[in-house]
This record gives sequence, C-alpha cells and structure tokens, in this order.
Amino acid sequence: SDPAILQESIDSILTETEHMSTMIRQLLFLAKTDQNKLSLQKEEISLNEVAQELVREMEMLDVHAKITYIEEGQVSIFADHSMVKQLLWVHGENALKYAKEPAEIEVKVWKDKKFAYVAIKDNGAGISEEDIPKIFDRFYRVDKSRNKEISGTGLGLAIAKWITDSHDGEILVESKVGEGTTFTDKFRLFAPSERK
Repeated sequence: SDPAILQESIDSILTETEHMSTMIRQLLFLAKTDQNKLSLQKEEISLNEVAQELVREMEMLDVHAKITYIEEGQVSIFADHSMVKQLLWVHGENALKYAKEPAEIEVKVWKDKKFAYVAIKDNGAGISEEDIPKIFDRFYRVDKSRNKEISGTGLGLAIAKWITDSHDGEILVESKVGEGTTFTDKFRLFAPSERK
C-alpha cells in the first residue's frame, strides 16, 4: 500500500522489461546472422555523416557527457548504412555506460590510402589484456561490468563483430585498465568500381 514502494517496483519491472526486450532483439539479430538470413543493402555512404548522427544521439542521451567529434577529411565506404549505424551505436552506448563521471568521449573519423577508420574512445575503467580476446564472445562480460549498476546483455560486441566481418572490416581494440578504451572500426575505402 506504500506508494513509494509501489513506484519503485513498477520502475524495476519496466527496467527489466526493457532489458529483456533488448536481449530478444539482439538474439533474433544473431539468429538471423547464423542462418544467413540477413541481407545487406550496400551503397556508398559517408562515414563522417554516420559518426555525426551517433554524436548527436549520444549528446541527447547524456547531456552531461563531454563528447568531442574530430574528422580528418571526408571518408566514404561501401556499406549498409543501418548496419554501420548499429555498429557505431554499440561502441557509443558502451562508451557512455563505462565512462567515468564526468564522461569524456571522443569520436574520430579519418583515412589512409586504402582504409577508412572511425574510433570511439572513452575515459572508462578499461579492459585487461587477457579479457580483450574474449569480449566479442556472446554473453561475455568483463567481471567488473557484471554488477547491477551497468545494464547490458553481453551481445553488443558480438553483433558489432558480425557487422564488421560482413563488410570485410575489423575492430581494433586499445585499452588500459583505469584509463579507458578505444574501439576502432576499419573498412576499405569506397572505390568507384563498387557502384552497382
């Protein structure tokens, strides 16, 4: 009969429902990838624009986070826009989740002669060297992240890896415990011959 306890219970149920909904969506996504039932709609896309969209959404999600956007030239890749957006969002959401207060996050886009890069760097707890090879495994979560304060399914990075693999790309990880983590997605630069 206590309204405060009732509201706390309702909030808890809503949080768990949202968590389960996210997990179901991610499991369905991975089930489709396992059965080769996901088709990609690849086209020339601006990596700069996708990264800028991510930064705007992160700023709306956490108004207190200091998010810096850096670009070194215009960068185009041959990719599925929605998949690349989902990939960057996995890294962006993790950066917001694990960053120390106040959150400091950097999103950077650049290229060399052959490849395009987008990096998302946070000032969080970091990941130990022995954990890095396991973080792309389904349901794997670094011990420190298994507390109730940080929600997550342990599926985001498995999805991110599938997306980069399906674009012949890769994810590079640099991390120092206590200092933060940088996830860099690497793709081949767009070549005019890839146009349909």
